[in-house]
Amino acid sequence: MTSLAAENPVSVTAFWVLAARYADAIGRHPVGNDTYAARFMDDEARAVAQRFASLKRPNASFPVRHRIIDDMLRRELDEDRGRRVAVIGSGFDSRPFRLHGGRWVELDEPALLRHKEARLPVSEAPNELVRVPIRFAEESLEEKLRPFATDDHAIVVLEGVIGYLTDTDRETLLTTLGRLFPSHALICDLLTRTFLRRYGRKLVRVLAELGAPFASSDDAPEALFAALDYRVLEHVSVVQRGVELGARGAPPALVPRLLPSLRDGYRVWLFEHGTAERD
Repeated sequence: MTSLAAENPVSVTAFWVLAARYADAIGRHPVGNDTYAARFMDDEARAVAQRFASLKRPNASFPVRHRIIDDMLRRELDEDRGRRVAVIGSGFDSRPFRLHGGRWVELDEPALLRHKEARLPVSEAPNELVRVPIRFAEESLEEKLRPFATDDHAIVVLEGVIGYLTDTDRETLLTTLGRLFPSHALICDLLTRTFLRRYGRKLVRVLAELGAPFASSDDAPEALFAALDYRVLEHVSVVQRGVELGARGAPPALVPRLLPSLRDGYRVWLFEHGTAERD
């Protein structure tokens, strides 16, 4: 854990998200069912999980978020199993091992990817997979991704990433993706300022203490995407989907209807860039 924190404090949160997916996978009614999470559950992961144990709502939401993104990816890959899939800030994502199809490239901090490779090597993946180490604070994402650039329709996944970026960083990232993948689907989760203020104060405080604070946000974080030639194909409320799936820790069914700021403040978005609109 120390080596990961030294490289990038956000990397430590990868253990936290992993632990939530593991707890879901071994539960009675799995939502995300990431059975590969068990590969990474060691003393480091358990120590991080304990540190975040009091954050009940985020712990409940992570498997639901993962499931929503899984479902979106499955639909994209059903259209073309040969699509390039770039997962930026991949953490302990195991989708190249669980989903059918895709030519995958995962990017994350070097220490995290070494840790991951030792427990779930690329050689075991049934789909094409390349792992690319990058020190996000020091190295160019564009240079690291350039060997995988394509004019064919691609997929980019940013799970648990956007919230840590400033507005300027977000614009730079999206502009870079547009150059490398002129036609792509982009899947990411976005939180509104109101959601964080009303329901996420403890989360924001803990992350700030860790050295991984949430960056700026507003009540229409998707607006930047529209300004950069992205179209909305779908958005799914993490809270509402958790209720529908019967996820552990989800609120009563009536709550999302009574609290639209809770329901709509934390959503997974599917955007499309540079292609004709779909039917």
